[in-house]
Amino acid sequence: MEILLVEDSRPYTAALMQRLEVDYGMKVTSCQTLELLASALEDKPERFALSLIDLNLPGTPAGEALDLVLAKNVPAIVFTASFSDLRRKQVLTKHIADYVLKDGQNAIENLVKATIRILSNRDSHVLVVDGSAAMRDMLSEQLLRQLYRVTAVGSGRQALEILDESNEFDLALITHLMPEMNGLTLVEQIRHRGELDDMRIVGVSSLEDRSLTARFLRAGANDFLQQPLVIEEFRWRVAQNVQITGQIRELRELASRDYLTGIYNRRHFFESGPRKVALNRKHGRGQALAIVDIDHFKLINDTYGHEVGDVVLKAVASQLNKYCGQSHLLSRMGGEEFGILISDCSFADARRFCEFIRYAMEMLPITTDDGNVKITVSIGLAEIADQETFDNYLNAADQFLYMAKNAGRNCVFSEADLAVRAVA
Repeated sequence: MEILLVEDSRPYTAALMQRLEVDYGMKVTSCQTLELLASALEDKPERFALSLIDLNLPGTPAGEALDLVLAKNVPAIVFTASFSDLRRKQVLTKHIADYVLKDGQNAIENLVKATIRILSNRDSHVLVVDGSAAMRDMLSEQLLRQLYRVTAVGSGRQALEILDESNEFDLALITHLMPEMNGLTLVEQIRHRGELDDMRIVGVSSLEDRSLTARFLRAGANDFLQQPLVIEEFRWRVAQNVQITGQIRELRELASRDYLTGIYNRRHFFESGPRKVALNRKHGRGQALAIVDIDHFKLINDTYGHEVGDVVLKAVASQLNKYCGQSHLLSRMGGEEFGILISDCSFADARRFCEFIRYAMEMLPITTDDGNVKITVSIGLAEIADQETFDNYLNAADQFLYMAKNAGRNCVFSEADLAVRAVA
């Protein structure tokens, strides 16, 4: 990641480069004059993820350095020792990401924090819902200046359709006056969907009805903005709400991980599984549910001890995680059992995937302090076809796992095997 630094003070430049390069591993290109800046921007200006610009660079009384950078579409953070109210308003009308004052011993630290915050915005996705195309474009532009990813729609119906497809949004900005359904109703419908609880919602309205703020908050919004917007307030309200979303998700991610193996736990499987099943069904994607169980795991613990048993669990989890990747939902169900929601494939392909897992585990070398340990696994596989509850699919897979154990272990068992045995 490359940062463009425009600053004529050598001590300030050195201190800032030390923080960004050494502490954060960024590459910094430094320019002390307007001429050097113009030269740096001639060759692939898109390589710069962000620019940090001294607004009062010598020889640029009208902010020529900033204008040059913005003309090349490089996002900019402005920093300056003096900033009158008029100058601040003028700068904010330009497409800058933020500004920082050189007004104390914490100036460099504040600039570093602003840099990290703006760059991290690239991982945050904001949904803008506004019936006015002009307002939609204005809100989107302000967010894009700060490097947020933005999806903008003009109605509550469109917003709900998008949220049906993805729960990756960090924040939704919802204007009250819209066609089809108003913002208040949209907030209520979003909050009715439990899987969107960690997405922050900010209501926006131009109405003078002061009770609307309380009604939005009661419906489930986290914040409220009155139009016409004060741009700087808007930016910080958005930043704070996105930060809170990130903190909540970090905590939720920690709570959803198995303490030993690091993969998802049973709770996450039951929370995310039904939603993924519904989404796959909506799009007509084939899916199946598998339970993978390590054969004779108790014997491993009794023979080698629980420390070796933990090594085996970690090795199996690591391999399963590699095979499932982002395509399939994997979790440790408890003990030596792992659940896999196999998505976007036919049942025949799901069966082949499970056979591959079974064979790979049989061939897996697991090295421990007591020597190599060989394992096998049994797999119960249930097709997800009829409209059943998630628990029913899991129970079916569990029954097929039981049959795989009775069939001699180290095998995959599904409904198709029942038919074969009935014929035999």
